[in-house]
Amino acid sequence: MFLAGTNDFIGTINFYEEQEAWGVVITGFVNRLRPMATLGFHIHSQPIGDNHNCTAGGSHFNPYNVSHGMQTDELLNRHVGDLGNIETSADGGAYLGLVDRVISLNFNNTRNVIGLPLMIHNLTDDGGHTGNRVERI
Repeated sequence: MFLAGTNDFIGTINFYEEQEAWGVVITGFVNRLRPMATLGFHIHSQPIGDNHNCTAGGSHFNPYNVSHGMQTDELLNRHVGDLGNIETSADGGAYLGLVDRVISLNFNNTRNVIGLPLMIHNLTDDGGHTGNRVERI
């Protein structure tokens, strides 16, 4: 994972899916984030290429054209790319460990996220309740 618009490496996030019915396991560590923060975490709809330009990533991955929600919401109550928030430590690092039952790593599935950008935003994601757009980092 890279800092927006730079080649500065800030961490690694892994996706693993043994069986589609079990969900996708997401693990990893990122650093150089805002310390002691709750930050939105999403998969976006357009590949961003090698320049790491987050604005090229488009909106949250939403193949069913439904409202924004949280990672814990059911499929038709969230974007496929809505992964909720991550919590950072005092030094700006964050360990990730979650299972998502909506995204897929199967190329034949509409919810396949392979090749799409994963973005951490600079503010908390409230699931769309305030309408505030969060800045990408």
